[in-house]
Amino acid sequence: RKNRLSKKGFFDKKNKKNIPYLPSKLGIITSPTGSVIHDILKKLKERYPIDIDIWPVLVQGSESVNSIISALRGFNNKIYDKRPDIIIIARGGGSTEDLMPFNDENLATEVFKSKIPIISAIGHETDNTIIDLVSDLRASTPTAAAEIIVPLKNELEKNILNLFNRMEYIINNNYKITKDLLSNLLVL
Repeated sequence: RKNRLSKKGFFDKKNKKNIPYLPSKLGIITSPTGSVIHDILKKLKERYPIDIDIWPVLVQGSESVNSIISALRGFNNKIYDKRPDIIIIARGGGSTEDLMPFNDENLATEVFKSKIPIISAIGHETDNTIIDLVSDLRASTPTAAAEIIVPLKNELEKNILNLFNRMEYIINNNYKITKDLLSNLLVL
């Protein structure tokens, strides 16, 4: 399966979409009842509040692949009101058998076809699935995916204040230099 998808270019870096720096809307595809969604929402709230759409899916069992594919198609549908700028597909850890839906070729194809960048956050750091290879970015855990999506709000505020202070210094300095030049011209 990996070889077949690799030959189609599914894993090629040139086919990866850029992850937006500060998305205005995030789509999350995961189970609505597990700890994963709570961990992601908590981390996002701590870092930088963002508009979120959660598409509840099955993340285990025989119907999970179709459930996730439907969610991907739904978020990518042009008639979806205010589509997300980025999607996280998340699931907590589990046995190799539990994670098998994320090795499905049809799901990998749907991830590859997505017009919206996708971060896969499947299992724990040591777990690797086919959609991790196809996704635009792989996060080691669902919580790590939330950290990738948005920066720390207070860090952004510090950077903006720093830029504002530098801009103010440059403007004041240019004003002083221009004023001094004009004063020298008037003396002449």
